[in-house]
Amino acid sequence: MQDHHSHLATAVDVIVVGGGAAGTNAALVLARARHRVLLADDHTYRNRTVTEFHGFPTRDRTSPAAFLTDAHAELAAYGVEMVADPVIDAQAVRAGASLRFADRVVEAATVVVATGVSDVLPPIPGLVDRWGRSAFNCPFCDGWEHRNRPVVVIDAAPGADDLAALLRAWTTDVVVVHAAQVVSLEGPGDALERVVLRDGTSVRAHAAFVKAPVAPRSGLAISLGCAVDDDGYVLTDPHGRTSNPRVWSAGDVRRAPPSPHQVVLAAADGSAAAIALHKAFVAGDVAPRHTVDAATR
Repeated sequence: MQDHHSHLATAVDVIVVGGGAAGTNAALVLARARHRVLLADDHTYRNRTVTEFHGFPTRDRTSPAAFLTDAHAELAAYGVEMVADPVIDAQAVRAGASLRFADRVVEAATVVVATGVSDVLPPIPGLVDRWGRSAFNCPFCDGWEHRNRPVVVIDAAPGADDLAALLRAWTTDVVVVHAAQVVSLEGPGDALERVVLRDGTSVRAHAAFVKAPVAPRSGLAISLGCAVDDDGYVLTDPHGRTSNPRVWSAGDVRRAPPSPHQVVLAAADGSAAAIALHKAFVAGDVAPRHTVDAATR
């Protein structure tokens, strides 16, 4: 992403925070609806270590990096401004929201919070290096690539047995081990060959699937006065509108379990929130921060 600090707008209709599938699709829909949009993406999206994602028609086996390169090019063609800095401070104001970046403050009539979630991985040597390459969390995303191969389920949160049951649709060779039993994941490079246990034995594995806690990245939403549930997921109506009527949320940060987390679902969620937000502008619930120049947009 190019950093456009030199001419970054100081007032826009919408700031979309989060550059994953939910945020980029929300920005695309809103830009095509002729809103002035700023996309803030600090490149900390959940699947940044993943080699390729799956289950997205026409994009199956696409790397997240390639997906975002294409998305940014499309957004630039519609005049979406982009900034690669994190949000340092955010405040709800009467006219919408005020967000501070490294070198300036940008005000917006509305905000889309698409900040996603983070995996809270157990501190097992070799796990982080293999995350998204030979260690995963979602069988629908990565089960096919390890069909008929031995896999290990690492139990670091409730639900590991259910995860193992799902995986047996792809392979019958599934072993569940508790995270406290695991010494390390080992294999050449970022490949996996075995899971070494504390009793000195090891389990042969082509992949590890980890059931670990997931933490919603809802700090921005909370700063803007949005209600969250007991686990920190942003509470919204069915269309993504939060308890702050000028803030919408899209993607995994609002999709509390048992809702599945997938790229294609996040993209759809971004579109739904953007459409609802545009309807709020049309209805006069919120006022834009600029006048559209029909000759250029």
